[in-house]
Amino acid sequence: MAYKTQALVSLILLSLLTFSSSQPNNGLLGVYWGQGHREDDLKTTCDTGKYEIVLLAYLIVFGDGQEPFLYLYNHCYNHDCTGLEPQIKHCQAKGIKVFLSLGGPFWEMYSLNSTNDAKEVAKYLHTNFLTGKHGPLGSVYLDGIEFNIRWTKDHWDDLVKELHFLRHTKGPHFLLSAAPLCHIPVLFLDKAIQTQLFDHIFVRFYDDESCEYNILTNDTQPLLESWDNWVNLVPFGSNNSLFLGLPAAITASGTGFAPATVVNNQLPGLEVIGYVGVDCGIGFNAGITFYGIVVGLPANFIFEAPYNGKTLSLREATDCYFKV
Repeated sequence: MAYKTQALVSLILLSLLTFSSSQPNNGLLGVYWGQGHREDDLKTTCDTGKYEIVLLAYLIVFGDGQEPFLYLYNHCYNHDCTGLEPQIKHCQAKGIKVFLSLGGPFWEMYSLNSTNDAKEVAKYLHTNFLTGKHGPLGSVYLDGIEFNIRWTKDHWDDLVKELHFLRHTKGPHFLLSAAPLCHIPVLFLDKAIQTQLFDHIFVRFYDDESCEYNILTNDTQPLLESWDNWVNLVPFGSNNSLFLGLPAAITASGTGFAPATVVNNQLPGLEVIGYVGVDCGIGFNAGITFYGIVVGLPANFIFEAPYNGKTLSLREATDCYFKV
């Protein structure tokens, strides 16, 4: 069977939303920031020079008539986050895009109950984060909104439509992205993706046996067939940029890890750009950095981490970020 390879870039990663242009060597590295109890502040994270996109995680409460609530763990929450304004502007001045991530693993705390509800949430997001007016993060113009939706499927299409309308009628322009699992029918974001209004769609081909590589049987067929389905769902030439994501190490996810040899030799059209570093990582400490090839290391491999003399095993470093 011939598998479609158009506009395909291989992004080897762990716990990371990444973006790329159509050219593999122009890949961008992005990182979630806001949920780690030992992570660096935002300015320091941007000053590492490792990231092109930082996603503020997360706006955890919104919709259904609820007062929106921004939760950045130990850093701040809601309107106490206005102190981040100069740090956000510092990052943007360095050319780093700053996104707001919606939802995340905070099930049942966010939902949309109608088209009008979606419009109200879009208006709130636009006014408070995208126009420079004073909001929970101060007076900022964020660069985009990310849909990190992990439960309930209703009216996300209405939200992306309204945000798209606002960016073209009210300005300024901003980006929209989504991070669905590989499962088809698409979970949660199916109708939203069908609008073809997302600028970037990162598909996570792991933690779902129906659409991932099986390392025990060396079976690539579920992944490749699922990729064909995604190419049909998000056709080449549409407004969406479609990307394939794989875990960067065998301990990076429950299932779905594919060794570099498999990616190079058995997944047609995939191009591994090369492993140049491991950043462990937002969620632990952005200053913990290990260099070298990591794919294929045993699960019990121990990294010596320059963080208060602490050692982290690969399994412990669950928020490592792999640049490819």
